[in-house]
Amino acid sequence: MAGGGTKKDGVADDDAAFAEGAITVWANMLTLIAGELRAQGVPREVLLEMLAMLNRTNQATIRSPRAKVSASRHIESVCRAIRSA
Repeated sequence: MAGGGTKKDGVADDDAAFAEGAITVWANMLTLIAGELRAQGVPREVLLEMLAMLNRTNQATIRSPRAKVSASRHIESVCRAIRSA
């Protein structure tokens, strides 16, 4: 199979699928952590700055353009939730 993947039970586990899954898990954890920090009284501005720093780090270190876009979208959705809460 192209991309170094394997096929088991009709589901391809290629590099792209793996990366998308990893980003989704990462984004869900980021959402939970941000929510918990906010509940503990961390100011909204501090959380937004932390997320901006995380986004800058991702943009500098993630090699895949598609993964960069996906990670950035997830961070932005967390930022929107924090701003509206």
